[in-house]
Amino acid sequence: MKSERIAALLAKKAGRAATIEELEELEQLLAEDPAAARLASIIQTVGNSDAAAEAAFAATGWEQLSPRLAPARTPLLRKPAFWWAAAAMIGVLTVTGIGWERLHQHKEVPLAASIQQLVAPMGKTVKALLPDGTTVWLNAGSKLSYDANFSRTNRSINVTGEIFLDVVKDDTKPFIVHTNNLDVHVLGTSFNIKAYDDDNNSEVTVIGGKVQVIMRNSPEKKVVLLPHEKLVLAVKPKAATQPDTPGHVRFQVQGLIGTKDTSLVMETAWRDQKLAFMNETFEEVARKMERQFNVTISFEKESMKTEILSGVFEKEDIGKALGLLQMITPFHYRIEQQHIYLSE
Repeated sequence: MKSERIAALLAKKAGRAATIEELEELEQLLAEDPAAARLASIIQTVGNSDAAAEAAFAATGWEQLSPRLAPARTPLLRKPAFWWAAAAMIGVLTVTGIGWERLHQHKEVPLAASIQQLVAPMGKTVKALLPDGTTVWLNAGSKLSYDANFSRTNRSINVTGEIFLDVVKDDTKPFIVHTNNLDVHVLGTSFNIKAYDDDNNSEVTVIGGKVQVIMRNSPEKKVVLLPHEKLVLAVKPKAATQPDTPGHVRFQVQGLIGTKDTSLVMETAWRDQKLAFMNETFEEVARKMERQFNVTISFEKESMKTEILSGVFEKEDIGKALGLLQMITPFHYRIEQQHIYLSE
């Protein structure tokens, strides 16, 4: 049956075992069956954080869902049947760690079928394998996207938030990471990129190998980073008298502080569920805590935001983390559901 063949080809594609001929066959079959193509697009778009789960769903869930989405075979199809299928999809997404929030996002702002996306929700980190074999970790509140031709014609990804990459070397296809303010070019290395939209700075930290960083608003400025070097780019002016202009880019290259043991590098401690900060303002630390613990933090006195803090928390809950912070600087707090209020 056509549906069984589509299921088998989807499973092989999810497991990256499909040949070029099989991919072409799958494309032809989906072109002949719009309902099947729609479901395949949903599975492909939201299932990339766990290829094994996607393959399992393609192999076992297709026969249950396709009869309810194929108008030619179900002339009495009604809206409730479609929502039954959507409920089944929600169950699959929950198992793979993506959750309702991500499905809801795709319903509101549909991604093109050719765009793949990985998302780490607030309070969680995600580890995944890209199609070229590159390993990626996403910190809480981060997104990574790439098109369907990734690893075949290019190795280009778009990032918002913070990621760590262990890039597979391929001299014929340089690996390129795009953020709102930086482009990072690399052949094979491991490095960290921090580029949250609400941060004052973007950072690129190299653990091994080397990368070239290009400033988006001044592409003529290119910086090569070597192991244990970090570039810090100011992306928001500190005062109204310091506006950002195309010809003025404020950045600096720093050496990493401490040991060369990568497990102790402050910039990548988040991969081990550690909250690390050194000479950062209380406001910056609070922003990190919001992402790690999925909370909102408000300062009831503005002067508290500028206090400078240093420390490392390891796998603490929010209550214990706040208690440890009180040992560094005196303050009071109250928690109302997911909102934390800080006061002197």
